[in-house]
Amino acid sequence: MTDQDQLQGARVTGAPKISLSAKGKARRELIVDAATRLVARNGSRGTNLAEIAAEAGVSQSGLLYHYSSKEALLHAVLDRRDDAEDEILWHDTDVGLGILDVIAHNVTRWASHSHSVGMHTVLVVENLGDDGVLHPRLAGRYHVTVDRVAAVLAAAQDRAEIRADVDTRLKAIEIIAFINGLETAWLLDPELPVAAAAMEWAAHQRLAMAA
Repeated sequence: MTDQDQLQGARVTGAPKISLSAKGKARRELIVDAATRLVARNGSRGTNLAEIAAEAGVSQSGLLYHYSSKEALLHAVLDRRDDAEDEILWHDTDVGLGILDVIAHNVTRWASHSHSVGMHTVLVVENLGDDGVLHPRLAGRYHVTVDRVAAVLAAAQDRAEIRADVDTRLKAIEIIAFINGLETAWLLDPELPVAAAAMEWAAHQRLAMAA
């Protein structure tokens, strides 16, 4: 039965009207959820659209109605991951050294978003080469993140909160490298106390950079 058939049925029987936009949004979320889980488990190259559709409980044609290709779906998966991260990291762009605590706090979310964390790491590995279809996006995202962290640190440096001899861009690269390494270690061993490690790291970084 199509969305339109269900809507028509609701009108005839007097049942509550179904919002096609809300229904379509919910279906897209199911598809993105399924793609996130399967890519985290099998990689994008080891996952096809038929498997994602089955995991989401929709037909393959239904999936293609919302996402015209696997590439489009992978971008949607990354969109949701990036939006969630941006909401946490960049809701306040003038936190100074507090950015370290914000980044460390984000680590505490990994356990409840393990598929998203794994999916992102797998896609990065699959697209390290310039020929990777997602390489431009992932590389661009990395550079934007470096720029954002560096800008926050530079603003704090201008306010004399950070030592003048700190190279804020190199420090931003170092910060992201630490988090990426911690993420990989956690994916290998989810029992690692990464939240505690991140908080202690943030405290040491504060002391090392403070003016």
